[in-house]
Amino acid sequence: MRNIAENPIIIVLPVVLTRDTVQGLVMHLFRQLKSRPGCVCLDFMQLKKIQVGGVTVLCNLISLCRQMGIRVEHNAADFCDAFEFVKRSGLLAFSEAGRQAPPTCPQFLPIKTVRYERSHAYVHFELVPWLASNLGLETGELGTLRVCFEEIFNNIRDHSSIEVGCSAAHYDEKSGDITICVADFGVGIPGRVRLHRPELTTDQAAIAMACVEGFTTQTTPKNMGAGLHVLIRNVVEKNRGTVDIISGQGGYTCSAATKKGSSKRVGRSARATYPGTMIKIVLQKNKFVPDDIDEEDFTWE
Repeated sequence: MRNIAENPIIIVLPVVLTRDTVQGLVMHLFRQLKSRPGCVCLDFMQLKKIQVGGVTVLCNLISLCRQMGIRVEHNAADFCDAFEFVKRSGLLAFSEAGRQAPPTCPQFLPIKTVRYERSHAYVHFELVPWLASNLGLETGELGTLRVCFEEIFNNIRDHSSIEVGCSAAHYDEKSGDITICVADFGVGIPGRVRLHRPELTTDQAAIAMACVEGFTTQTTPKNMGAGLHVLIRNVVEKNRGTVDIISGQGGYTCSAATKKGSSKRVGRSARATYPGTMIKIVLQKNKFVPDDIDEEDFTWE
């Protein structure tokens, strides 16, 4: 066991950190933080499986504790079954002062806190080049997707009223799935949407409205209401991927329908409240359709 402070609040991570178990974990920790403990210990002992969604949420939890002046330590992270993913995702280096960052691994875009004012630089110079490398494409062939990710950050900021989110990505060579996750602990989509549409009584209905073309809460000048709609159109309808959104007590999943160019959209209520927004995108490498590169992009004067 690492250098754990006396009588810390111990948060035992579940065997598998999934979409559902993440929400319960977050709510449990938020209840514990009301007592303003001096230290929180994340216990990895029984963790067997984690993905980038779980990594981004833990990053948010660690960041929140630090903002509150609460020290975060961990137990058994180096010995759990999910150690390799936890290490290569950059979570251990993020959570433990003095630990070296993991060696560069092309399958991982390590966890990072992204200030929204710098999010376009993150998308341009880190996320898109990483995606292009794993898709075997030029960055110019990802122009539409780049705009989608820029709008994701605009959209989350619009709905969250905070300045920092966490982002990570992973390419699974065996399945061909590329997973990107962006998450924060802000106000969340439902609260913002209901300021304009109070008749939407469920959180999943409010998230669905946020995905409608042209809808915007218009709290930031850059957000024109295109973010989630354009994301779904390009990730799901064009590239046969999946978009999964969690916010408040609702969830909303968009996946490819049988007919190409259409999507299947399912709203659901959650077992626990997620205090913010998490957007997870899954692309399949063998189904990705790149943009045509405009020849003018390569014209030199």
